Amino acid sequence: MVSGVEAGALSIVPALLAIGLAWRTRDAQIGLFVGVVAAGVVYGALNPAAVGVPDDLIRAGPHVAEVSPQADDASSWSVGLGGVLLGSVFGLKVVPEIIATAPLFGPWYVENVLLAIFAIGGMIGLMIRSGAIRGVLEALADRVDDSADAEKAAFLAGIAVHIDDYFNCLVVGSMMRPLTDRFNVSRAKLAYYVDSAGSPAARLAFYSTWGAAMVGFIGGGIEQAASQGNLPSGMSGFVGAEGNAVTGAIWPLFFNTLFTGFYSWIALAIAALVAWQVFPNIFEMGREESRARAGNGVVGEDDDPMISEELDRYEVYEGATPHWRNFAVPILTMIVVGLGAMFWRASPVIYVDGATGSTLLRVAEWQLVAPPAGPWSFNIGGVSLGIASVAAFAVAFLMYRLQGNIPSNKDATDAAMVGFKGILLAAVILMFASSIQNAVTVLGVASFITATFGNIPAFVVPVVVFLTTAFVSFSDGSSWSTYGIMFPIAIPLAFATGANLPLVLGAVFSGGIFGDHSSPISDTTVLASSTSGSDHMVHVRSQIPYAVITAAITAALFLLFGFVLPEGFRVIPY
Repeated sequence: MVSGVEAGALSIVPALLAIGLAWRTRDAQIGLFVGVVAAGVVYGALNPAAVGVPDDLIRAGPHVAEVSPQADDASSWSVGLGGVLLGSVFGLKVVPEIIATAPLFGPWYVENVLLAIFAIGGMIGLMIRSGAIRGVLEALADRVDDSADAEKAAFLAGIAVHIDDYFNCLVVGSMMRPLTDRFNVSRAKLAYYVDSAGSPAARLAFYSTWGAAMVGFIGGGIEQAASQGNLPSGMSGFVGAEGNAVTGAIWPLFFNTLFTGFYSWIALAIAALVAWQVFPNIFEMGREESRARAGNGVVGEDDDPMISEELDRYEVYEGATPHWRNFAVPILTMIVVGLGAMFWRASPVIYVDGATGSTLLRVAEWQLVAPPAGPWSFNIGGVSLGIASVAAFAVAFLMYRLQGNIPSNKDATDAAMVGFKGILLAAVILMFASSIQNAVTVLGVASFITATFGNIPAFVVPVVVFLTTAFVSFSDGSSWSTYGIMFPIAIPLAFATGANLPLVLGAVFSGGIFGDHSSPISDTTVLASSTSGSDHMVHVRSQIPYAVITAAITAALFLLFGFVLPEGFRVIPY
């Protein structure tokens, strides 16, 4: 495994390249990949011996850097310019290792994140083919009489399909577009509801793909803090003997962020107020809605609507009987199985005393340990999203086949494959997000940031972290890649300054959602435009005012609570 180095200011170069190129190319994957490559170059330049540059070549040219303070061995030689240049080239050798050793490829992540992403994707395909999605639409249509009802239905559909942001965008736009078109609701307004109930709602669903991934990102920051010696003694159980985060122990910490993820709650609240005609249609959204209500088209004459051709081509089986229950049963299966695994007493992770609220014991996942005696004691394990999502997929497959809503096993597997392909981008982005997290950690970016900003007042840290994360996420268009960059920075900074940890974590989550909700290069924003049939930039321009208002309220709350809440405050004990 690549050993870490203290790169100082150079540690931020990969992140800056990732952000800049993502903005320039409008492609987050390109920026992230180049950021990982840049990390290898910087690593090799600073440590040429570690990447295989011969000793005599390390010393070639004018001396530009000291390798080690020791003076009695070859490692003490100062590095020449030739060594730096060769090291930067040889540093490309560590790029595959940085990617391969990213947290995503550990057993826990493969089981609980990658497997879950594809299981959910396959379930989407089955739901479309079997008419389960259409059944939800028909159930909603029976209760819609005018455009105001259609807007409420679009918002509520987004809330209902909250299990994953990609799931939401892929399903809700396509499902609701015929209904909103019928009642002259602009495509830009539909895309706003799809986008506003995508990432914000999925981030709050701890049993979704987001829950498992976010615990992993927090774990990366905890590991970074432990490596710097900043981890409080009371949290020593969060890191195992080998320096790896105990994923199950992080869940209660993550649950605290459900209360401090202000951006998600405010975005959902404003979208609800818009749907119920309380909050006005402002700026470009007002123009879009005025034209549509006047009967002049749900899209403008000069607009270029984005419609997902694959989803439009893929149709419900003609012999299917659509019903909303066929959608509800697999989703409820996922929730029940996920929660059941979480509180299964045979796999304790954290014991909490209900009388005192204190954490009594932490143990490794799946280790069989009898709970300690005491009133109201209970244990919290990790949500096993892999088990839950596969169970839901299996239930959907069997139920639709037994009902005859999918005619054959081949038809069912074809439907699942359509869903797998639709969700593939999520897996790719997560791979690069996890890799950029590993890359900036190797270069010691957290040490640089905490050394630079460690003396700022603790009450300012949450709002500063939120604004910084919002800028990064808007620039790279991906909340997950932003989390990979920011958590190894924000968590050690919180410990170093004495800021309230759940509040700082909520600030990172909130800043990431802002970019997902507003950036023109955000994958979910593009999907919202595509499946809603909206012109993409019209969607972006009409949505940004609402996102900015949400961000302003969020920033004010982080500033207020940063001043009010003490360092040790938490809603759920951890």
